Amino acid sequence: MNAIDRVLATARSEIGYIEKATNSQLEDKTANPGSNNWNKFAAFLDGLGVVYNGAKNGYAWCDCFADYCYIYTLGLSIGMAMTYQPEKGLGAGCTYSMRYYKNAGAFFKTPQRGDQIFFTNDGGDTSYHTGIVEKVTAEKVEGGRVYTIEGNTSSAAGVVPNGGCVRDKSYPRNAKYIAGYGRPNWDLVKEEESMPEMTQDKFNEMFKVAMAAYRAELQDNDCGNFSADGRKFVTESGLLVGGNTLPNGEANFMWQDFLTREQFATVLYRFAQKFGLN
Repeated sequence: MNAIDRVLATARSEIGYIEKATNSQLEDKTANPGSNNWNKFAAFLDGLGVVYNGAKNGYAWCDCFADYCYIYTLGLSIGMAMTYQPEKGLGAGCTYSMRYYKNAGAFFKTPQRGDQIFFTNDGGDTSYHTGIVEKVTAEKVEGGRVYTIEGNTSSAAGVVPNGGCVRDKSYPRNAKYIAGYGRPNWDLVKEEESMPEMTQDKFNEMFKVAMAAYRAELQDNDCGNFSADGRKFVTESGLLVGGNTLPNGEANFMWQDFLTREQFATVLYRFAQKFGLN
């Protein structure tokens, strides 16, 4: 299976995923359904810490889904380089993502499998929705259609931005609402795939991506009932403060995430100050 097939397999495996009402049960395809843009794709990328200019979980996520498919499948460094995205950039936005391709001379009017499709309502100056091209038919077949897999859309006909789920769709190739196609640099992947064996550096990168994905699942306010009294004590006393603020304004304590020795030392110091032990 080549790199394009692998990326498309990742995308296809997510068809039917529904965004969540809260930042909970993100890994389950259909549990906790809602319309608040919480999703596992942005959470995964947020967990890597270098993909975007800030946390994107809880916001419109069609471009996050496309980036997830490339990065999750092929690794962080290759996934970002092949889509021409700088670290901590603006690629979660469709217009900015499209411009990265254009600036790299990798934006085309004729689609190929694995391309990133961009939709527009102003002739192509900006884009409001995106997906990944799965199949293309010639103009003499069905009048020529492009088949896609998209995040944050719906099964309804036509372009549906912010539709809340992952779906496969199709459009006429000559549709005016198609701005064009960003073509990832697949040559970067071919070099990686030609390597005969796993290297330590490759393993380290894969482990980093996997660990970031695991930690992303823990970095929310999910918690057990058994800790209610303890959580109330440490928050009201100021021993623990939220690591950041979620898009809904709620402090994120990341109750199930790891605790480092540095953080533990800080908690002990606050405890000593609070109760006059230092």
